[in-house]
Amino acid sequence: MKTTLKKTMAALSAAAVVAASAAVMAVPTSAAGVSLTMGSKTLTLAELKAANYQVTLPIGVTDSINSVGFGVTLGEGLTYVDLEASVKKATCLAATNDAGNFVFAPFAYATVPLKAVSGQIAAITVEVSKDAKAGDTFTLSIDGKDSDGVETSYKNGETGDSGVPGGGAGTITIVEDPTEPTTEATTAAPTATPVAATTTAAKVATPTKPAKSTSSPKTGDALPVAGVAVAVAVIGGVALVAKKRK
Repeated sequence: MKTTLKKTMAALSAAAVVAASAAVMAVPTSAAGVSLTMGSKTLTLAELKAANYQVTLPIGVTDSINSVGFGVTLGEGLTYVDLEASVKKATCLAATNDAGNFVFAPFAYATVPLKAVSGQIAAITVEVSKDAKAGDTFTLSIDGKDSDGVETSYKNGETGDSGVPGGGAGTITIVEDPTEPTTEATTAAPTATPVAATTTAAKVATPTKPAKSTSSPKTGDALPVAGVAVAVAVIGGVALVAKKRK
């Protein structure tokens, strides 16, 4: 299988280099460098089952290139399914090792006039173990090496930049299925009925008549009966004498 990988890599890499180098004579090494990237994805167990346990992740580069060779190592619980170029008119033929946990793919893109591409260049599909459960995380790593660990290179045919690409990693994370919110009936606390204040009207006391005095009048306040009679008699006598004198 290693021989097959080497032959595939050599053939495709040679074609890529020829296409990318058509417009340049010198091939300087890039000072900034280019790195390979692997996407990540988080999904629920239900979503994973609905996708038949297959997940697709993007593969990209951090700067413009026309060709690059990359190897993807699949973590435990992952099996290779497919790998395709994401750029129209690009070539990206993948080969796997016997264990199925390593994929090598030379990528080549050539146009007239020559243009470089950046961002996502390919997409890899893997199958997640059917024993997967919520909380599990599966890892994929990518770098510029073949199955024997031999470094590959990238090239920008427009600028002539080339070098060994840096690597990266991605993950597939399984999370719990969302649960339906439980609606609990809220029982309102009984509202106390306000007790109306009972106003007791103050009883108005009926004024009582003053008690009759039983005390005897003071001396001098009133003439005694006998005195009144004497006074009348005296006045009458004086009047009679005065009449006779006339």
